[in-house]
Amino acid sequence: MKSKILIVDDEKLMRMSLEDRLIKEGYDVASLPNAIEGFKLLQSANFDAVITDLRLPRMDGIEFLREIKKVSPDAVVIIMTAYGTIENAVMAMKEGAYDYVTKPFSLEELIIKLQKALRHKDVVTENIMLKQQILSQYGYDNIVGKSDAMKRVFEIINTISNRDTTILIQGESGTGKELTASAIHYNSNRRNGPFIKLSCAALNREILESELFGHEKGSFTGAIKMRRGRFELANGGTIFLDDVDDIPLEMQVKLLRVLQEREFERVGGEETVPVDVRIICATKKDLKRYVQEGRFREDLYYRLDVVTIHLPPLRERREDIPLLVNYFIKKYAARQHVSVQSISQEALNLLISYQWPGNIRELENAVEHAVTFCSSQTIIPKNLPHNIAGKERIAGILPIELSTIDSVDLQEILSETERKLLLWAYQKTNGNQVRMSEVLHIPRTTLQNKLAKYHITKHNPTASEWAE
Repeated sequence: MKSKILIVDDEKLMRMSLEDRLIKEGYDVASLPNAIEGFKLLQSANFDAVITDLRLPRMDGIEFLREIKKVSPDAVVIIMTAYGTIENAVMAMKEGAYDYVTKPFSLEELIIKLQKALRHKDVVTENIMLKQQILSQYGYDNIVGKSDAMKRVFEIINTISNRDTTILIQGESGTGKELTASAIHYNSNRRNGPFIKLSCAALNREILESELFGHEKGSFTGAIKMRRGRFELANGGTIFLDDVDDIPLEMQVKLLRVLQEREFERVGGEETVPVDVRIICATKKDLKRYVQEGRFREDLYYRLDVVTIHLPPLRERREDIPLLVNYFIKKYAARQHVSVQSISQEALNLLISYQWPGNIRELENAVEHAVTFCSSQTIIPKNLPHNIAGKERIAGILPIELSTIDSVDLQEILSETERKLLLWAYQKTNGNQVRMSEVLHIPRTTLQNKLAKYHITKHNPTASEWAE
């Protein structure tokens, strides 16, 4: 696509010469004798670059430049000026002009400056697009959920993103701790700074210390040159430390100092390195219990626990599963260039009733698997992974997590379990009582009594009711 260039100069010969040459160079060119007409044209049409004389009738080049930036801020501006007004040309650059040429100049000189200006514009545009992609990837839209628990998470992110408070994210594996940390960074005033990530569980003590704080040349065997650590690399931005509970006790002292003093020394070094960094940590462990057991420093725990975000496991936010499934279907259908658009109610019911020990990460993998093996526009049960689709059983039928409580109301649990089984059978058979009695292995008269007991005799249960 041709770049569009606007020339504004009251010297007709100069204006026509420039226009003819730029057209020959392949540009789409318009030329006008004064800034008033130029400003009117810019209000109705987009130009990639404006080449304007500094001395113009009715509106001078500086004033024209200011108006250009109001109506067309992305356009690059090159100023033409006589030798005696170079100081004004420099002033124009401070006002936002890209460059200037001094009359008399060769057309080749101007074309070189124009090409450089347009390349600069392309780079700026590309950077803006990349930033928009990053914000899209890590913005709130990418953290899917409408449950009360997720609404609380969104509220906390919205409140603390633009503050430099240290944050501790707690949640099981696969609940989205890194995604939450990314959302905080890319929605904060540090978004233009680096976002550095490190899993503390993946490294032994010696390597972890070097990764965090860097090392000096010769500080240990293999240290053949000075190396900056993750804290230095994150300067001006955010560092995310996952599995912070795995940091050895003796190294926790050094981390505590960074939190308190915002400075540290590299391994084997004596120079104190100041750092401006926001710290976000994550753990799937109970740090309070670790403190009680002497496995985590109490003073460090309280420095980390300024703001805590608890990410609920997927089994505690089942109402979000349909939203997540639709989100992942669109994501992987686009990535695999297939026409999958939806999921059948039966397949969705299987996903809703599954326990999801791997949380959102496991659900995403399951949907990617389903999209891969789906040969139509709608995912059906046989497209799901075998551990979900291959068993016609009700995962998670028990409405409580027994490992977290000390006592239960047996009658209440039995009634709730019975109700869910009846709902499951109703959906599976479309309410056919003969088939329901067969899949539940009970007499039809018993079935009818139970349906009446739970008021579902003439009721078509929905997926959300099944998940209750």
